[in-house]
Amino acid sequence: MTQTQLAELLATTQDTVSLWELGKSYPDIPSLVRLCDIFDVSADYLLGRSDY
Repeated sequence: MTQTQLAELLATTQDTVSLWELGKSYPDIPSLVRLCDIFDVSADYLLGRSDY
């Protein structure tokens, strides 16, 4: 999935997704929940607190 595709699913911009990937910014809670749904993982996994 490209940054642009993910941005479209999250109703945000590719630049925002890029900043998240670079660790220069972080998603807000609603975006975090949506990311969990999109990738079928827990918030703990996305936050690096769990291996699954």
